[in-house]
Parts: sequence; structure tokens; C-alpha cells
Amino acid sequence: MNKVKVEYERLRSLFSSVDETKTKLVDNLIEQAAFMKIELGILQDQIRKHGAIQISNKGAQRQTEAAKYYTKLVNSYGTVIKTLNSIMGKNIIEEDDDFDKFIGRMS
Repeated sequence: MNKVKVEYERLRSLFSSVDETKTKLVDNLIEQAAFMKIELGILQDQIRKHGAIQISNKGAQRQTEAAKYYTKLVNSYGTVIKTLNSIMGKNIIEEDDDFDKFIGRMS
């Protein structure tokens, strides 16, 4: 099983307590988050191996393409995860706790 599929399944399992309709609605977003996480790992490996800064023969410094892409992708990933988290937090199917049962008996 490839890494993206494994990450997708992991993220999807986090939505097990969320209403199935909402989960289906954000399924593509979950797929995108899985892909981005794996890509970020690949970029991190490249940056660790080759560095985030290139130095020209004249001594000028600039960010590597991997570092530029990493910066953009990590921001996008953060936004997607934040969105998924807010959907998950608002739509969890909660079981009645003891307080809810007590209030139910009062009415």
C-alpha cells in the first residue's frame, strides 16, 4: 500500500465519529491532506540532504526550489487540516452523557 493511501486511511479513521454525510463531503479534502503530508515528508528529506539555501559562485544566497515549495505546501496543508479539524469538531456525533440523561428525565 502506498504512503498516500496509508495516510488517507489514517485521516479517514479520525472521522469515524463524524456524520457520514459530512465525511463524504470532505473526502476529497482528506485525500488532498494525505497527499500533501507525504509530499511534505519528501521535501523535508530533500532539504535535510541538500539544504534550504543555495549559494552562488558570487556568494549570493537564495532559497532552493524545494524550500520554496515546502513553504507554500506547509501553509496549504495547515489550512486544510484546520478546515478538517473544524468540520470534525462541529459534527461529531456525541453520545448522551449522564448530564444529558438527567436533563432528559427532567422534561
